[in-house]
Order: sequence, then C-alpha cells, then structure tokens
Amino acid sequence: MVLEPQATWWNALWPAPWYLTGLSIPLWALLRAREKAAQQADGDDDFPEQLEKAA
Repeated sequence: MVLEPQATWWNALWPAPWYLTGLSIPLWALLRAREKAAQQADGDDDFPEQLEKAA
C-alpha cells in the first residue's frame, strides 16, 4: 500500500519537513536582514526632505 508507514520510501521522506524547516529559518533571516538594510538605505536619504516639506 502506498500510504502505509512501512513503505520503503517512508523512512527517508517523513523527516523532510523538519529538515526543510531547519534550512528555511536561516534563509528567511538572511533575506529579511537584507530587506531591512535596503529599506534603511533608501529611507535615510528622503527623511530630512520629508520633514522640510511638512514644515
């Protein structure tokens, strides 16, 4: 039977979500840090001009 836990491929497949979770967390942290750095670099230049326009 395909869905039976004793299938030969089951022992290799069942931990896959745990491995993918462990790999995706550092990848997400790296991408998020790069996104924040890019937003800060863009936002710092325009901020004083926005204050002058508001006043």
